[in-house]
Amino acid sequence: MKKLIIVLLFSIPFVGFTQTWYPIGATWYFNNQSMELFPAHGFTKYTVLKDTIVDLKSSKLISRLSVRYNGDTLNQDNVIVREENSNVYYYINNAFQLMYDFTLNVGDTLVIDINGAGCDSVSPLIVDSIKNVNIDGVNLQVQYVKAVYYISPTFGGQNDTITYPIIEKIGYNNFCVSSEESFFFYPFCAPEAQFHLNWLRCYNDSNISYNGCYWEANFPDIACDSLIDGSTGISNISNGIDNISIFPNPANNKIEIILENYRNESIEISIFNTMNQEIFANSVFERKTTIDLSSFSRGMYFVKVKRGNDLFVRKLILE
Repeated sequence: MKKLIIVLLFSIPFVGFTQTWYPIGATWYFNNQSMELFPAHGFTKYTVLKDTIVDLKSSKLISRLSVRYNGDTLNQDNVIVREENSNVYYYINNAFQLMYDFTLNVGDTLVIDINGAGCDSVSPLIVDSIKNVNIDGVNLQVQYVKAVYYISPTFGGQNDTITYPIIEKIGYNNFCVSSEESFFFYPFCAPEAQFHLNWLRCYNDSNISYNGCYWEANFPDIACDSLIDGSTGISNISNGIDNISIFPNPANNKIEIILENYRNESIEISIFNTMNQEIFANSVFERKTTIDLSSFSRGMYFVKVKRGNDLFVRKLILE
């Protein structure tokens, strides 16, 4: 079986030279894919709750909530992290382990645990380059850390070089190079058949908002806490736009769309066929809308309702 390089990491914020890590209320959303016969994506949300003391060291307590594509929720164990002198640590096995080091210069080695990589061997993690970025008026540093993975002939025998972008205050921006989400940052090899799309969606605190490469490329106008259910559509669980009725479904000649939480604003409604071709589009300013389907062929369609940055998608069967 072919091997695919994957990195496990929870994209934790980094201590910048002047930036504060882990501000209370900061949140990260990661995609959380379920292996179904249709697109099925929930999310895992990390939230900085409060300051705490662990092993006599000032730390932060972070909650972790997983929401499956169908809305089922699971509260997972809390996470403990701390920052000190531009280093970031996570707490595991009753000890703090280094995850990021922003005192490093180009050519320096990031000394972290890579024993659980699952690869045959991994070269040292070397800082390949450093640059600065400006996000919402805040200057942040980005480290590009490079490693070589040596994979046995059993799994193709190829060597792979990967460079990981690590953004101050935000963390590792996976999808730019790799896949998989966890609190830990270390190289990890996994069979391609086990590939899950668990990339960073978004990071938010009181000063900056940032969309990860994956979310920005695929869902730039969809809220970070949206659920993607390929058997029905896309819904957002936080702002009420999912409180929409489309009936009858299956339908014959017409459908009615009712927005329970209508706020006197423009709503964009469009219908797509299975070839992703738009066959109907209209903007409405009312709670209830009737759409004539008499000219449509029988089959499956997708109804998209958009309000601002909120998006709702539902499958429609026309008989």
